[in-house]
Amino acid sequence: MPQEKRHPVAEMPSRRRHALETLVIFRRSLIYQTKEFFQNSTLHGVRYIAESGRPIGEKFMWFCFTSIGAVTALVIIMSLWEKFQTNPTITGLDTDFHNQNVVFPTTVVCPEAAFDHDKTEAVVYKTLANYDEDEVPKYTSFLEVLTSLSFERIGDAKLLAQSIPKVKLEENTLRQWAFEAHISCESTFVSCKYRDEEIPCCEHFEPIYTEHGFCYAFNSRFKSTATEDVKTGAPHDLYETDKKWALFFVPNSTSRIFIFSNEEYFGSDFNAQIDWSESQLVEVRISKKNTYTTDDARQLSIGQRKCIFSDEVKLNYFPDAYTFSSCMKQCRMNKAIKLCKCNPPFYKPIVNVPMCMLKDLDCLNEFKANITNIKDCLQCELSCSKTVFNIDKLIKIVDRPESTGVLVEFLTWPIIRYKREVLFGWVDLLVSFGGIASLFLGFSLLSGVEIIYYFTLRACCMVYKNRQELYEIEERIRREPPPSIDLKLSLRSHSKPQFGDTPTSAVVQVKPAIEGQNFGSQGPLWVHQRRNEKDYINQTKNYYRTPKVLPDHGYTNKTTNPWTTYDHSQYMP
Repeated sequence: MPQEKRHPVAEMPSRRRHALETLVIFRRSLIYQTKEFFQNSTLHGVRYIAESGRPIGEKFMWFCFTSIGAVTALVIIMSLWEKFQTNPTITGLDTDFHNQNVVFPTTVVCPEAAFDHDKTEAVVYKTLANYDEDEVPKYTSFLEVLTSLSFERIGDAKLLAQSIPKVKLEENTLRQWAFEAHISCESTFVSCKYRDEEIPCCEHFEPIYTEHGFCYAFNSRFKSTATEDVKTGAPHDLYETDKKWALFFVPNSTSRIFIFSNEEYFGSDFNAQIDWSESQLVEVRISKKNTYTTDDARQLSIGQRKCIFSDEVKLNYFPDAYTFSSCMKQCRMNKAIKLCKCNPPFYKPIVNVPMCMLKDLDCLNEFKANITNIKDCLQCELSCSKTVFNIDKLIKIVDRPESTGVLVEFLTWPIIRYKREVLFGWVDLLVSFGGIASLFLGFSLLSGVEIIYYFTLRACCMVYKNRQELYEIEERIRREPPPSIDLKLSLRSHSKPQFGDTPTSAVVQVKPAIEGQNFGSQGPLWVHQRRNEKDYINQTKNYYRTPKVLPDHGYTNKTTNPWTTYDHSQYMP
């Protein structure tokens, strides 16, 4: 008859039993490997903790020493790790440096009145007002706000928009209407000088539309148009042999002036250093401080070195090079697009993202606090190559109406550069960890491999190669009777023996032989004494390997003289 196949469900109990037995013997294998590891380990002091036969006090002493060493090593290692995470770099002076040329800082002039009144009225009269002079003032006030629009003035633009018809304003974006009304360059500047030479202002000052409204920038990375932001040409450089390291210009009206590095993108992250008004002469003496980071710092994470290399992170809207200002501006743009589904008019136009219209002012005004909240832009770190221009001297002269303007000049030629380099790298961390672990514990990388080997590969191999032996050990341990428990409250093993006491299992009491006693067939007295001494030596040699229960040797006479009775256990180690 063909043999019937057993259903897998019927085999489940045997499989579970086999799995359970495997777990039991694996546990026994781990216990065995633990003893083997403690006996053969190269870690300092570990072998004495598990060595059989050692007094409990000695084991406890070595356990304390090993624990103190481990805790001390761990504390020092954690302090080194914290140093590696928080302060692994150092900044110092770069002595091997000499500037051949210096990029002049970007100088932005933002007029207080950024709109052209006559130009705006003409545009409104022909388009929005439809040749109705009574409607011109309504639209003119709104367009005036657009030329100086920022998150702080979005509420004003919203209020003005409520009193004008929205149909015609929807024909163009708010950015396009702002460009129809902004002030021209010719109306912003009177004259300009660079390196003590006359220059045409409008060929060097480019229009930009940002969160500060309409401004004109010298040596800017971009210029603004109604439809896009366009890159400008090569920046203006200075040379050490130039006649003067300065820019001089005369604004036509009250203005705010910003000075910053050509590497940055202008936005709300910058504050005005100079508030210039008519009939003033302002002289600004600046100094340049450049900090760069060596390529060795790339082994560290961004959080450790607290800076980002220009080619390390590519921004979606400013892909040329990473800077802190461009990252912050992109963060605000992303929040505005996410919350209002449009791009505010003073930001760079983006492909496939609509520019905000008149109807979107309500949304921008509602979420302006969220958009400008810097806590949502914590991912933006400083650039690893950063240039800062400090104002060392600021002079304002108001009693010379015949000589007005703004002078931005280097106080001295820049000769100082700062270098940030790695102080504590991965190799230094590994060497420090190894030295501390070796000093306190004798630990090395091979010690770690040894631990993994004992408790994984070796334990598993013992389960499969010595399975029967593990079964026998486990069965023998199960069959052993539990040790007897003495519930007496007195400890008599090492107490002073009393007269007539019966010796305990841990104390051997030996009765000396009486002189002249007849041993009969046992032989002379010295033979009997030698035999007794030999038996005692054998017992003491096996004291560490066998349970400490010694025979009575037959001396149980309760009338033994206590002065001649000896407790040999006090001499045992």
